[in-house]
Amino acid sequence: MKKKLYLLLLFPLFTGSYCFAQNRPATDSTTMTRQLKEVMVSTRRAKKMKKDTVSVGLKLQQPIIQVPQNIISVSAQMIQQQGALQLKDVARNASGVYFGFNSTAFDNSAAIQIRGFSGYTTLNGMPRHQNFGAVLDDPAMFESVEFVKGPAGFINSVGEASGIININTKTPSQKLMNFEVTGGSYSLGRFAFDVGSEVKEHGFSYRLNAAYQHQNSYLDELRTDKYVLAPVVQYNFSPKTYIIAEYDYLRGESRNGSDITKIRSEAETLKDNIHSNYSAANGLPLTYYQTQTARLLGVHKFDDNWQLTSQSQYTSAPLSAWTTLSSETYTGVEFSDNSGVTNRLSYNSKAAGQTFTTQLFLNGKFKTGSIRHTLLTGGDFTFSRDSLVNNFGMYTFPFYQERLNYGVNRDSIAVLDPAFRSRFDNHTKYESVYAYDNIQLVKQLLLTVGARYTWYENKVTQNLSPKIPLRNNNFHQNAWSPRAALTFLVDSATSVYFLYDQSFVPQSGLKAGSTINPDTQKPVGDPVDPQRNNDLELGIKHNWFGSRLLTTINGFHTVKRNVLIDDIKNASLGFKRQIGSYTSNGIEVDVLGNITSSLSVSVNYTYVNARITKDTIGSPLVGFKLPGTPQQIINTWVQYIVPIQRTNSLSLSLGQMTLVKRATYARDVNLADFTKFDAGVTYNAPRYYIRLIGDNLLNKRYIASGDIGDGYPIPDVRNYYFIEGQPINFRISVGFRL
Repeated sequence: MKKKLYLLLLFPLFTGSYCFAQNRPATDSTTMTRQLKEVMVSTRRAKKMKKDTVSVGLKLQQPIIQVPQNIISVSAQMIQQQGALQLKDVARNASGVYFGFNSTAFDNSAAIQIRGFSGYTTLNGMPRHQNFGAVLDDPAMFESVEFVKGPAGFINSVGEASGIININTKTPSQKLMNFEVTGGSYSLGRFAFDVGSEVKEHGFSYRLNAAYQHQNSYLDELRTDKYVLAPVVQYNFSPKTYIIAEYDYLRGESRNGSDITKIRSEAETLKDNIHSNYSAANGLPLTYYQTQTARLLGVHKFDDNWQLTSQSQYTSAPLSAWTTLSSETYTGVEFSDNSGVTNRLSYNSKAAGQTFTTQLFLNGKFKTGSIRHTLLTGGDFTFSRDSLVNNFGMYTFPFYQERLNYGVNRDSIAVLDPAFRSRFDNHTKYESVYAYDNIQLVKQLLLTVGARYTWYENKVTQNLSPKIPLRNNNFHQNAWSPRAALTFLVDSATSVYFLYDQSFVPQSGLKAGSTINPDTQKPVGDPVDPQRNNDLELGIKHNWFGSRLLTTINGFHTVKRNVLIDDIKNASLGFKRQIGSYTSNGIEVDVLGNITSSLSVSVNYTYVNARITKDTIGSPLVGFKLPGTPQQIINTWVQYIVPIQRTNSLSLSLGQMTLVKRATYARDVNLADFTKFDAGVTYNAPRYYIRLIGDNLLNKRYIASGDIGDGYPIPDVRNYYFIEGQPINFRISVGFRL
């Protein structure tokens, strides 16, 4: 922009000089030259912290202001501003999202909770795995992250009532060459680069992202490495027709263990040495989580109104995780008596997940009389094959509380006991067709109607131990998932919407039937019913300051039916119970974007009341809050840019995170509330930047996630199972734009 203005200003001067020289009489005198004074025009644009439209992966071709659902799209600029290194760092920008109990050393997306229920991630609108396998992310790949709250049948065959987080990976856009080096607390070292070419109207373009990261944990002995490689090639047949081929490789490794869970009595919780790591053993085999994803996307625009999109993705996600457990309880290590000594044994969990997905969908705009239609129709197919094998170690090792002896015999601890081995295999297939129509009844009123029909098949093989025979079960389920909504466009910047959406979550397992087996006198198992979820939502959206800032306020009422829990009475048969209903009611407020070119904000508030509202056998579970669910979540991130000279600036940021009344398994007992503060300062120049981020500035000890139980494995007291938040830590990044 600066160069264009510069040339426009100089063009008349050069033109006038050229014309004068052409008409000037020739002389023998020395040619006179005049050097023009340099004219410099500089402008500083505010980087957009939000997106105004959804990605191709979400399939809808509407501005977010018109979509009758709470969707928050966070841009790469916001992710970089906050110095995010994990997906949960990005999640602070959306209401209702909470990373629950996650026992691994990596940012495991399987622990996501949205509006009190489990959520999951998709990659460019496609599922990553179905049952078992690694889930690994890195912001080096993030072009944007979309938080879709509530069911969204327009995205995938199966959708949780809570919502999803959709990660959009980087693709060719413009010519760039960026490098970043980061160092910080706990031996953090990271190098990342992002290079790419401009997209051509006809021909090839590319983008390549790569990163390497090493960091020790605040917990003793735990050391991690992460490797990222993501090449993308795009070929444009024309501006309206192109294909994208992408390969993503992510691998996370941890040494001396993988489990960051703590088990403590109530008296010890957050009062022991924060660095103590009872699960670590210097000698455990390497733990790794790995995902490899190959994607092929094809887009053809017939004209301005019709577009056909096809995308396919294959994901391989193996993992092998090592840790130690108590040899007495086969749970996390703790010291349940006063002896100060316990015995540990190794535990290994291996998973192999393979998933193939293909999607074909058509977007179109047309009119029937005076009524305008925006149509989405298509189908998808997903097949996954995954397995999980759990093994316990053969030998035990004494462990002392007063002098934590992390060293073990490398050869002995890796020996697994074949008598204590379980295996689970799943072959899963989804097929689905759908159609959704957004109808403009009058200028200001939009009606959305549509549905998805899904066929589900699942073959499960279980081998709980070598002494128990194999179990093979086949499950078949199918269902309609309707969606209807009304959107009133108050003006071009304001919308009010009402949504009814239903989701379908197939479930595999057996429940105790009414028939009794005459040989065992035990109930015969019947297939469980699928989970059916309903969501009602009312909200208002408004774009401020020329669409630089989006505010969303909405209330929701979500009901999940046929939820599975363990059947304790028939635990030996592996049966499940279908509890009845879980209900989540709440309010969300989101404010995201730029107020001025110097001031950007990300503020959100969530109130959730998630509880069990119906039990099929009338047990006292009714009224229980869903464990792990915070009643309130408050997040804030504010940045102010101070101009320095003409092109440089200094950015000052302050953030806050608060969680209130997190329910646990122990009725009416909550995890302690916490508030932590973060801050950042960035010096920006045209060709480089220096950014310092401080996390947990008050060095507060807090439980990031967890649960509370009674009497096990530590008898006669409340047991806390939790992940502790990181102590105060800093990271500094230096980036170069070449």
